[in-house]
Amino acid sequence: FPDIIHSVKPEPNNEVPTGASAHPSFYDFISLQPETTHMLMWIMSDRAIPRSYRTMQGFGVNTYSLINKSGDRFFVKFHFDPELGVDSLTWDEALKISGQDPDFHRKDLEAAIKSGAFPKWNFSIQVIPDANEHDFEFDILDATKLWPEELVPKISIGEIVLNRVVDEYFTETEQVAFCTAHVIPGVGFSDDPLLQGRNFSYFDTQITRLGPNWSVGYRHFLFDSFADGDITVGKSFLSTDQA
Repeated sequence: FPDIIHSVKPEPNNEVPTGASAHPSFYDFISLQPETTHMLMWIMSDRAIPRSYRTMQGFGVNTYSLINKSGDRFFVKFHFDPELGVDSLTWDEALKISGQDPDFHRKDLEAAIKSGAFPKWNFSIQVIPDANEHDFEFDILDATKLWPEELVPKISIGEIVLNRVVDEYFTETEQVAFCTAHVIPGVGFSDDPLLQGRNFSYFDTQITRLGPNWSVGYRHFLFDSFADGDITVGKSFLSTDQA
C-alpha cells in the first residue's frame, strides 16, 4: 500500500503533476506489479470521469467482517450504488468542464442538495461465512479481486442520503479524518493485507495531520474562543456546556 501511494506522488524535482497521477513513476510501478491490472482497467475507463458525484458508485475495496450476537464471523464487502445510476462524461466534455470550472462537481452536489434533490445511494453488502472462506477459486481477502455477484449476491440493507450541506467547510470537511481502523461495534477486520496496511497508514497519517488527539471528540477539549482551530468540531464557538 505505501508503495503505490508513493508512486502516484508528484515528481520531487518539480512537483508535477499536481492534479493527476498518470506519470512515469506510476506506470513504472504498475508495470512491475501485474496484480494492479484490474485496478488500472477501472481507473482508465469511463468510471474515472463521472458526470456527477451523484452518479458515482462507492465500493469499500477491503474485506471487513461482521460479528453477530452469537460471535459468528462473516466476511463482508460494502457497496454504495447511486439512485441516479452510474453516468460518465465523455473525454471532450471532461476537458471542457475542468478547464472552465474546476469546481463543477462540488457546485453540482451543493446545488442538488439545496434544491431538495437529495443524492441517494443504495447501501448493500456481500457476505461470506467464515467457514466458507476457501470455497472459491480465488482469495476472497485479495483486494484486487471482486466477489462475483452471481456467487455472492448483494444484500440491500438501506440507503445513504445527503440532505444538507456543511455549515463550515474547514471544521466539517477539511478536518474529516477517515481511518479504516475506526469501526463500530459488530464490524471487525480480516486478514486482508491491504486493510492491515491501511489501518496503520491512515492512523499514522491522521496523527500527522491533526495531532495525537485527532480521534477524540470535542467534548474532551477545554473550551476556547478560537474559530476554526485544530480539532474544532461543528460550530466555531461552542458553549461551555458543550466543551
